[in-house]
Amino acid sequence: MFPYYHIVERVIGIFGIIINATLIYLIAKKTVTKLGNYRFLMMHISLFELGFSVLHGITVPIMYTSECMNFLVLRVDKSLLPKPLLELLAVIFCNMFGMSISLFATQFIYRYLVLSRNKMLRHHDGRTIVYMILFNLLFGAVWGVLAWFTMSPFPEADQILSENFALPNGLSIEQVAYVGFIFYISDETSNNLRVHWESVIGIGIQCVFISISFCLIFIFGFKCYRQTRKFVSSQSTNAINLNSQLFNALVLQTIIPICLMHFPATIVYMAAGLNKSNEIFGQLLSLFICLYPVLDPLPNFFIIKSYQKVVKDFYSKILRRQPPSTIVRPGSNRTLAFPNASSIVHLT
Repeated sequence: MFPYYHIVERVIGIFGIIINATLIYLIAKKTVTKLGNYRFLMMHISLFELGFSVLHGITVPIMYTSECMNFLVLRVDKSLLPKPLLELLAVIFCNMFGMSISLFATQFIYRYLVLSRNKMLRHHDGRTIVYMILFNLLFGAVWGVLAWFTMSPFPEADQILSENFALPNGLSIEQVAYVGFIFYISDETSNNLRVHWESVIGIGIQCVFISISFCLIFIFGFKCYRQTRKFVSSQSTNAINLNSQLFNALVLQTIIPICLMHFPATIVYMAAGLNKSNEIFGQLLSLFICLYPVLDPLPNFFIIKSYQKVVKDFYSKILRRQPPSTIVRPGSNRTLAFPNASSIVHLT
């Protein structure tokens, strides 16, 4: 990994915390009433990405990739946390990676229910929100359990990581916590490669989960687009603009994790399956994952008008502030300060 990576990741993590905390404030205090209960789903995503930033800043994970393997590695010396806790946090990290795409699938489903004026929302709107949040949590929990049983440490992985990662970095395997997979391991008797089925099954199930999430996003995203277009002839201009803003922001927020995490991870998995992966893939994936919670909230600031106005007003106030000018009396050491003075005036 490049030098000082842990400092870079922590700085990016701090930015992620600040940006998501700001968005949480805007959702709580500056959301228009027409947004309804949808703001709770927006809050759910912001809290998730805030937690992702905190976890990333604390653990500074590394994606170690080589040939047919991919590991999420947490170093005891960089996080200052005990190894058993880091092993748990590594599984939680996998949990959140899996949740990152299901969050947007449920948002598209809810937006479609709102736009189509589904009867379920008329009578059970609050309950629907709760069910969707619980679905996301369950999705992440299943992903975490899957990671625990199919990607947890095993002797062959211990040996490979010890020789190729820990020792070159001046560490022992006891100072490293990890989860990950190896598609092929060397057979002790014949010295030939054999398939490590636990890893293959684990990655296969993960791919099924991701495919389901993508299908839901594409299906309900398209349905939302069609319903938004239908709004043009039957709704007020304000309602049309608000729904267009929410849809566009949601599309961009979905594209960001796909481009930064899931598409690069797919390339890493394919390269590992072909026994052709290398360390640079893991380094790039580590950086992209780190950037996700920083960049993902930004579409809300730039697209949703009520939030955009608050941000513009905030920076306008900062830019309008001027340092106090001074008035100097000749022959005296006394200086008078006037906050709005535009020039220096000498008294005679």
